[in-house]
Amino acid sequence: MARAPPVRCLPRAIRPAGRALRQAAVVAEADAVGGRYCEDCHVAQVQDGEGLRSGVRPYALDAQRAEALWRKSEELVHEHF
Repeated sequence: MARAPPVRCLPRAIRPAGRALRQAAVVAEADAVGGRYCEDCHVAQVQDGEGLRSGVRPYALDAQRAEALWRKSEELVHEHF
C-alpha cells in the first residue's frame, strides 16, 4: 500500500506572512509600524480602487469604524473589555 505524502504544518503561503510579522514585531521601529497594516515585510500603502490585490483600503484604517466594530463585537459576545 502506498504511503500518503507527509502533511506540512504550514502551507507555503503562510511563510511570507510570518516574515512580515517578524519584520513588524522585531526588526522595524515601533513608530514605523504601529497601527499600520504590513505586507511583504513593509508597511502597506493606502490603495483605493477596484480589483486591487495589495495595499490597505482607507476604511481599514478608520478609527471610528474600528471603535464601532469593537462595540458591536462586545455586544455580540456579551462582554465588555
